[in-house]
Amino acid sequence: MPKAPKEYQRLPGRGSLVEGNRWLAVTRSLCTVWMARDHLLLISRTGYTETYKRFYFRDIQAVIIRKTAAAFVWNIILIILALLFFVLVVWATAPPARHYWDRLIWASIGGFFVFLALFNLWRGATCVTHIKTAVQTERLAAWNRMRATRKGMAMIRPRLLEAQGGLPPQELRARLEERIIRQNSLTH
Repeated sequence: MPKAPKEYQRLPGRGSLVEGNRWLAVTRSLCTVWMARDHLLLISRTGYTETYKRFYFRDIQAVIIRKTAAAFVWNIILIILALLFFVLVVWATAPPARHYWDRLIWASIGGFFVFLALFNLWRGATCVTHIKTAVQTERLAAWNRMRATRKGMAMIRPRLLEAQGGLPPQELRARLEERIIRQNSLTH
């Protein structure tokens, strides 16, 4: 008997959604995005529970992607910590000479922070992604890196165009010009 085709395809990216205080999380959910023939499925896992949210391609009004500086800030923090431990290595070699293991421990900790900074650099730029429908705007925590977001958008774009149809360039230009004129008339 032939296998039934898979109904869902997992899209790139995985992220966590924190509810509560940023530093003291009340709940932390692991989020993934899946694509079916006619909709996206957002799965949030918290412990033993899963929450599903379905977004039909015909209902999606916008996918909002905003680049953030979180990766850059984390790299600065990690490099400062690494430099701090490398300064301790230099301090541990100054007379009176300390034991060899002091320098080894400080250098290992500094190297660990350098490794974390390089890993964060390899993962790429961070972003916040939201999906907007007529009823809600939902954060897609799984798409928190630009690389995963671009790959995911490339995968869903054909389905969005199939479900909604594309705008001809002339109509798109006319709508944008109309919106700009409307905004300028409101500000003056």
